[in-house]
Amino acid sequence: MGKFLRRLKFYAAGLGIGTIFTFMIFGNRGCSWLPDNRVKNMIAEKEILVGDSVLALMDCQNIDNTLVYALLEDGGDVDYSKSLTDVEPKEYHIEGEVESELYFVRFALKDSTVEILDAKRGNKECNVSISNDSLHTLNLPHKDVIAILESHDFRITVLARCQMEEIGISEPELLRFHKSAEIIIEESEPRLVPNPYYVLEGEFNGKKIKVKYEVGENRTRIKEFIGFPDC
Repeated sequence: MGKFLRRLKFYAAGLGIGTIFTFMIFGNRGCSWLPDNRVKNMIAEKEILVGDSVLALMDCQNIDNTLVYALLEDGGDVDYSKSLTDVEPKEYHIEGEVESELYFVRFALKDSTVEILDAKRGNKECNVSISNDSLHTLNLPHKDVIAILESHDFRITVLARCQMEEIGISEPELLRFHKSAEIIIEESEPRLVPNPYYVLEGEFNGKKIKVKYEVGENRTRIKEFIGFPDC
């Protein structure tokens, strides 16, 4: 029994030291079991909605979608003293820092969506009088959309190849198009199962064009040019 306890102590000491070193090297990244990360993951996995008034408030406070999603990655901490976890829907106050300024976003965690209730950056005061009846989906940051599209090799469908010849865009130009184009979230279905898709809009030869990208299990398919006739 004494040898077992001694071995158990050595094991616990080694595990503790290993955990400390891992945390020092990697921080809390990837530790989904930590309370803060569990909350942020739950929010990030849902569609984030924002009303007219809050959207105007965020614009006034210089808080864009990039800063919102930065809070849900490594840049934010959940302040439980300012959160309301005993109400439905639960409300979480998440704070972060940008350019030496503190900012926060308040989220209401619903069954299938998340709504932004409030946001503030620094000490700036904003008066917003717009109706909050209309809700809009918060765009994913461009870098995140690019990462999703580039997570697989690209494949150009037969339809898209036919259309690109009529438009006059070459294959290398089409394969670069997503890097400078902007996502049109209203026309995209990023949470569609099993194949989410994104519509991106950009400029080619002085004209606006939209391209639909479908994310498959092994390929990102460039499906078609929106608004151009089928070949």
